[in-house]
Amino acid sequence: MGLNLKNCPRCGKLFAKKGDSDLCPICADGEEEDFKKVKEFLWDNPNATIEVVHEKTGVSRERIIHFIREDRLIAEGLDLELLIECERCGELISHGRFCEKCQQELVSGFRTGKKTKRKKEPDQNDTENTRMYLFDRINRKNR
Repeated sequence: MGLNLKNCPRCGKLFAKKGDSDLCPICADGEEEDFKKVKEFLWDNPNATIEVVHEKTGVSRERIIHFIREDRLIAEGLDLELLIECERCGELISHGRFCEKCQQELVSGFRTGKKTKRKKEPDQNDTENTRMYLFDRINRKNR
């Protein structure tokens, strides 16, 4: 088992990925600090706009919206002057990526899809085409 190396999408540095975070440890710590700033500010100012939260905490609007999309913040107490839309149907939502209806449909689709999914029987022509392709590829490589 080797290291799972990845470039941080924020700073570009190469790092060994651990856990769910796609960020390097330095950027992940910075993001966590930003989240704490926003959370503490909203605790004392529950109906602040994103612009006010941005100005008072120094956290970018994009990162605040990112926290809402990740379900780390719920926009119900936050006055959004822009609208968060469900990525599937476009309905306005207060947090996450999908509205309740689309979440239900996606979950039920997984359940029914699992039962109805069947393996495709190998076709004689499929096998011959695959063999022919591999044969041609090996011949080209040896030339």
